[in-house]
Parts: sequence; C-alpha cells; structure tokens
Amino acid sequence: MSTRRKLRAAARKKDTRDNTLRTLLSSADGRNLVAAALARRRQRLDVIDSAVPPQTLLEAVVREIRERTDLPPEIGVAVTHALLSAALVESGSTVRWPDSTQQIELCLWLVVLGPSASGKTLIRKIIERALGIAVTNLPEPGSARAYLDGLAEVGGRALWMRDEYGQLTKQIADGGPLGNLRDYLLRTYDHDVLETNTHASGDTRVEHPVLSILGGSVDTTWSDCIDAAMLTDGLLARHQFIRAARRPLSVPRYPVDVIEAAIRASVARVDLGARLRERQEYQISERAAEWYDAAWRDMVGALGDRLDPAYIRRITWGAARYAVIYHLLLGEEGTVIRTDSMRWGWRMTQLHLQYAIEVLALSDASFAARLDGILAWLDAYMGEHPEATETDVARALLQRWRRDLQSASEARGLIDLAMRYRTGGAAAEGRNGARSNSRAFAPSAASCHRHARPDTGAGTPLDDAPHSGAPVYPH
Repeated sequence: MSTRRKLRAAARKKDTRDNTLRTLLSSADGRNLVAAALARRRQRLDVIDSAVPPQTLLEAVVREIRERTDLPPEIGVAVTHALLSAALVESGSTVRWPDSTQQIELCLWLVVLGPSASGKTLIRKIIERALGIAVTNLPEPGSARAYLDGLAEVGGRALWMRDEYGQLTKQIADGGPLGNLRDYLLRTYDHDVLETNTHASGDTRVEHPVLSILGGSVDTTWSDCIDAAMLTDGLLARHQFIRAARRPLSVPRYPVDVIEAAIRASVARVDLGARLRERQEYQISERAAEWYDAAWRDMVGALGDRLDPAYIRRITWGAARYAVIYHLLLGEEGTVIRTDSMRWGWRMTQLHLQYAIEVLALSDASFAARLDGILAWLDAYMGEHPEATETDVARALLQRWRRDLQSASEARGLIDLAMRYRTGGAAAEGRNGARSNSRAFAPSAASCHRHARPDTGAGTPLDDAPHSGAPVYPH
C-alpha cells in the first residue's frame, strides 16, 4: 500500500473513532449505554478484587495468577465464572425467584478484552483439574449451520471459548457463511428452538439450547472490528464485558503444578467439584430477593427514570446467575440463595457495567475526555444554577457546545443524555443532601473484605446477623 493510501486509511479510521460519542448519542440504546456507564463512574468499584470473596476458589485463582505469573488477574475471574457457569449448565441446574416458578438457566455470556496470549486456556485446564471436572466444549463452527450441528452434537449444552471474538462479531455483521449465526445466537440466548432442514444435510433441531460463552479479543485490535453502533446492537448488548489490564513481562516460566495445588487446596473444604456435578434447583430466598429489589431500585434511581426498561433488565440479568455461583464459592449449604451471595452477585453484575465505558474508550481514544468535559461543564452549571429548568439546561448546553455538534439529532441526543445525568445525580442524593445507599450500589474493595468471616471466608450473612461498621445495605 502506498504512503498516500495509508494516510487516507488512517484518516478514515481516525474519523470513525472520533465519531463514537456522536454515534452513541444518535440512538436510544447508545444513550442508554452511556447514561448507565456514567452512573457507574460516580460510584466506582476500584479493582477486580471488589468481586472476589476472601478464602474462596476465586481468591486463590486471582492470588496465584498475581504472584506466580504475569497474566492479568481479570482473566482468572472470567475463566472461573465461565467454567462454573458451564458446569452448572451441563448438570441441568437452574435458579428461580421466590415468587416465580420460572427456572432460570445459569449460562453467562462473557467477553474479555486484554493482551494477546492472556492464558485463558492454561487457566481453564488448571481449574478443571483442580475441581475434577471436564466441561463440554462447543465444536468450533465455521458457518451458521455448523454451529447448529455442533450444538445438537453436544445435546444443546456447552461452553464456547472463542478467541478473536471481535473479528467473529464483525464477520457475523458482514454476512457470508456466519451471517445467519446472529439469529441463531439471539434465539440461543432466549433458549428458543433452533431448527433447520435442508435437502443436502437433512433436519437438525435443538429443543432448548443453553450455551455459556467466554470470548476473548485483543484490546488493541478491538476498534478495527467493533464500532459504537455494534456495541449497542442486540447481539453484543447481551454480552457482559471484562477489561483485562496488561502486566509487564516478568516471569520466565509458570509453576503450573504449584498453582494447581494451591487452587485445589482452596476448594477442598467445600468439595466444589462434586456440587457442580449435582443437578439442583436453586431458589433465591425472600430476604435476598428483597435486597436485590432494593439495590435494583437504588440503581434505577441513580440512572434516572428515562432509561429504557428493557435496557435496565439487560444490565441486571446476570445477578441471579452470579448469586448461585457465589453461593457455591462461599461454601453455603443447601440450595437456598441467601443475601450475602446475592450481594456478591450484584457486585459482579455492576462491575460489568463499569467495564462497558472502558470498552467504548477502546474504539475512540478521545471519547472519555470529551465526555468528561461535557459532564464537568454540566456539574459546574448546575452548581451555579441549582433551580435551572430543563429548558434552561438545554439552552445553555447548546450555546456552550454548539460548535461540537453536527446535526439536530446529535444535539437532541446530548440534551437527552444531560437530562439523564442530571436526573441520576439528583436521584442519588438523600433528603439531607447525602448520597442514599450509594454503597449498596457499589461497595469498595476494602468494604468487601471487611465483611469476610476469617473462619470461612464467606461474607457476613445478612439474613442473620447485624453488620456494625460495615456499609449500610438495604433490607
């Protein structure tokens, strides 16, 4: 490619990246995503440790990765959750709310963005050996029909570990052999019947597909495959993201046997492998459901009342599934999911939302800075004009930022986003001007560990005991 053509291609790429905010503001789903992420930035979880209970399998995985490798610890969290989810799916276990008979499948759709060669396969093998389990893999599909055939071959339940997930998503969006895979995946997500019948290949049918996904993409090539519009598309919006931080190359060899022994020791107390193989119908306790409802309302209050209800539910869909996983990680007995497990599950669900803004920033290096500039101005304006009406805010916003707006739809999108941000800020304030239950929305890593019981590593059981000195959670 000539130098001139390279410069033109680079210019086109830069223009695409600089349009990220504009693209998001032009669609309702895009504004939903940005508004939700903004609320998370107000109440930030500092590190992945915020979702890692002490003295559990998850902590052992994170600790061993940190101390004995140079891999990102976020990879360990993602692989652990994906494996536990897939094992529960394979055993046929489900969960339900106390006021519902609907059984919820325990699948997770996770996408990890991080450095190449981040060790997903190595960590998976170590954890599987430590637990004594072997999760069924989905055969790698080269077409939509191959996906359906492969899922039928494994009985409709499997784990799909897929590298270069961003490239796969782009291939699906571009059509071709994988074009129809989008519809199959959307129907898989809803556990709808998958069926095709061709003269050459005959009939293939999967009655109740349940698939766990762990996709991986190199963060530096993500923007080459995925733009802002695709992030708000129905398919990617059903995935939960994790951003894995890079670590400097520092370990020549990984002591795999030592790592595996430490992880195996962490699960000996709870015999996690045996529990994963048992088919169980888990039920969320009434107290845990009440806690979830209060935390959910707190989040909606922080986000404002203008978000699409379907989008809110898409954000929070994983809490019940994660609650079961943490129930097992904490070594809680029985099949009733108590408040503490739900609290950890909610924390992980909210952490995914925080990562969403980081994923957006990968597509546009200037996105976060531009957005921060607008919001800093809005905070200052509202501080100077606390009684300003919506019309006042809209007029001042357009006067200040009109040179950065290129269309009426973009202007309307920015005004809508500002109103959501303003509403969320007001809703998060208590009657006396203090934030109401912000810690129920996003506890810090330090507060997570203050809840730990040294004898078991489980958090203080909020169903039973007071939590003096700990963050206040709704009951």
